[in-house]
Amino acid sequence: MKLVALVFGLLAFVNLQAQSVQDGLALIHGERYNEAGDLFKKLAEGSPSADNQYYLGYYYVKTNQLDEAQKAFEKGIQLDEKSYLNHVGLGTVALGKGDKVKAKEHFDMAEKKKGKDAQVLFRIGEAYTLFEKQNDPAEAIRLLDEAIKRDKNLADAYIAKGDALMLRNEGGAAVTAYEYALTAKPNYAAAHNSIGQVYLRGKNYNLALENYKKAIEADPNFAPAYKDLAELYFFAQKYKQAAENFDLYIQKSGSTDPEMKLRAAQFAFTADDYAKSLQLLEETKGKINNPITLRMYGWSYFKTNEPDKAIQNLSEFMKVAPDKIIGDDYKYLGRAYNQKVTDGKGYDSTGVSYILKGADMDTSKTEAANTYKEVAALYYAAKDFKNAAATYEKGISLDTAKASANDYYYLGLSNFQTAQTYIVPTAADSNYADSAQIAMDKKNLYLKADSIFATVTQKLPDWPYGYYWRASTLYNAYDRQENIDKGISAPYYQKLTELAEADPDPSKFKSYLRLAYGYLAFYNQTTLKDQAKAKEYWEKLLKVDPDNASAKEALGLAVAPATQPAGGKTATATPKKK
Repeated sequence: MKLVALVFGLLAFVNLQAQSVQDGLALIHGERYNEAGDLFKKLAEGSPSADNQYYLGYYYVKTNQLDEAQKAFEKGIQLDEKSYLNHVGLGTVALGKGDKVKAKEHFDMAEKKKGKDAQVLFRIGEAYTLFEKQNDPAEAIRLLDEAIKRDKNLADAYIAKGDALMLRNEGGAAVTAYEYALTAKPNYAAAHNSIGQVYLRGKNYNLALENYKKAIEADPNFAPAYKDLAELYFFAQKYKQAAENFDLYIQKSGSTDPEMKLRAAQFAFTADDYAKSLQLLEETKGKINNPITLRMYGWSYFKTNEPDKAIQNLSEFMKVAPDKIIGDDYKYLGRAYNQKVTDGKGYDSTGVSYILKGADMDTSKTEAANTYKEVAALYYAAKDFKNAAATYEKGISLDTAKASANDYYYLGLSNFQTAQTYIVPTAADSNYADSAQIAMDKKNLYLKADSIFATVTQKLPDWPYGYYWRASTLYNAYDRQENIDKGISAPYYQKLTELAEADPDPSKFKSYLRLAYGYLAFYNQTTLKDQAKAKEYWEKLLKVDPDNASAKEALGLAVAPATQPAGGKTATATPKKK
């Protein structure tokens, strides 16, 4: 009975050990490296064996601790000099360190001695896929095919073969290899995830998404799927979902890798969670020597309204990593300077210069154009119309194809308002000699504004305000009597009234209609001599302006002194944006 108990006890122990190794490998596949390391260290310490030393070394290889891996493999050989897996391990370390000759010596010996062992062939083949610079996909595929011949159910060998094929950019063949892994091990999360990675690389985003989700359904704790899904959502500009999935990756993997925390901070930032971004950055402090952290601090401090800290971090970043500066760094620096402004102006000249410097560094014309328009809006809000006009014009010229009606609208307004600031000297002024030139410059600015508003009406033919501004700029560009005599503004006031009257709520155009009806009434009465039409407009004018003296006089309702046409005053009202 004692003998039977001992035998069953040993069998149970062996099964526990085998299961524990498989658990550890599953943890490595799932990038749960901290747990995997703890497990393999306990196995190596609690049950010293050559195999346990190999898997401990394998863990160190996968976490890029090659010196520790070498110690583990050497100890494995000390425990059993015929442990050819540990020779494979030493060859893997040599390969990772760039010594291909030494690596091949170990691999050749292991293959010669244990060439019929599927695990040995598999691990040599896999080794040739593990390192970015030191790899050999052809040799990997040869060895992995040999391993698969000896064990068709070795799912991880198919995974490694797929990885080797991807090193040769053979995506279709790689997917086939990963699918064979699913045949050997149905619903294998690692295989589904690898297929998703191939489709992501091939920009087949729907199939990538489908396979990442299959990986998660197969194993909800399979961390790499959440990481890859986060990257997919980030590419699709679904930043909140990207951040959520990367958080799940951190949770599932238990990663304390500062680089992963930095990536998480970047995801949090794009998801507008700036406080969390700063919290994650704090977790990397003293653990990572990457100047990008200074950039992230700078951007995040700007977003949390701490401009001094933003300026400090971005200035330091530019000092220590000038080769990594991108346009957005200057933009955030400039915006931080603007954030400090307290004089009500809305921008700082230094800040604006930095923002425009960032725009000039942009590789995307659209981004550069948008930045110029951002600065132009600051100028416009500060009533610096001349600079606003020049900056809007630059922004539109950088990416004319994507310029919106709103862009042209504010460019037109900027030119109109600039023209309004021109004062034509009178005979009593010291600069009267320049009056003709100033008058011409003023007229040309109005005409330029009109041509810009013409573009607005082309882009938005049913928007009444565009026609109002055409009428208004032309009314100001020409002598007022000349305008009435020639009906220069008439077509645009006419179109304004048609569109406004057809609107479900014409009352919102009341102030614009008052000007339009007054102009059209005078024009029909004095130029076209169409008294019936003039009367119609006078009556419409009274409806929107019951106390209008000119309309009452024209309709015989009251006697009032002569006055200019209702549409004759300088139009300066700013319509609502659209």
